[in-house]
Amino acid sequence: MRYPAAMASESRADIVDGEVRGILLAVELLGADEAALQALDEQRCESCARAWRTLRALDEPARARTIAAWRAEAASALPAGLSRLHPSWIEEALAGERTEVVAAIRPAPPADRAIAEETSRELARLAFGRLAPLCESPAGPLAQGLCDLEFEDLLSEVTRVGARVVGRSLAGAAPSLRARAMASVGEPWAQEIAAASLATVSPTERAAAAVHARAAAASERRPARERMLAIGLNSLKAELTAEGSGSPFRVAGRLPAPLGRSLIGW
Repeated sequence: MRYPAAMASESRADIVDGEVRGILLAVELLGADEAALQALDEQRCESCARAWRTLRALDEPARARTIAAWRAEAASALPAGLSRLHPSWIEEALAGERTEVVAAIRPAPPADRAIAEETSRELARLAFGRLAPLCESPAGPLAQGLCDLEFEDLLSEVTRVGARVVGRSLAGAAPSLRARAMASVGEPWAQEIAAASLATVSPTERAAAAVHARAAAASERRPARERMLAIGLNSLKAELTAEGSGSPFRVAGRLPAPLGRSLIGW
């Protein structure tokens, strides 16, 4: 069956990949032309230029339908919960982007807001799409409880978890050994170590705690808070993974990016 040329062109415009659609939509909404694509790297420039020419070859109704479909896709494609991520993930996602792109994503003056909001939404979708697992993965009870904390409170809680792990690893150990561990970290984590070391733990629990505590052995020169934080992350990684594959991703998104990556291996 033969299709009219315009219909065939419209079909080809619809199948370009998401990144190309996003770039073309941004150019269209900004009222720019093909010359704007020269700012892209060579490979992207070529693919976008081909798609742009296909788009412009459509008759007006077909082009309007295509742009409307892309705008609808952009409106619904931002990861839900993006605003809950630690700001460092956003900063990393924008690192290396052109100044114009970063500026377009930020709030625009009221007079330009209608076009700017559509453009910034699509540019944000391109920049932040990779972060969707950090925003949208299902979270179990442990992960949700951690995610509900403010950023600084979350770091403090993870650090306390690390101190408790050290304490459990010392359950039943000589008082002098416990005292030395407490003195090496200072307050308030010394009291967390003391309380956990006096709790009743099974040999299996103590062995597991010792494994996590040893994970920070190579970081003895770091400040005590950083050591306890590293131990806490190592312990929580195991618990979150056991809870569900989405839990580590959700907690990682609430942590500063360098720490969050240690939970998910990015």
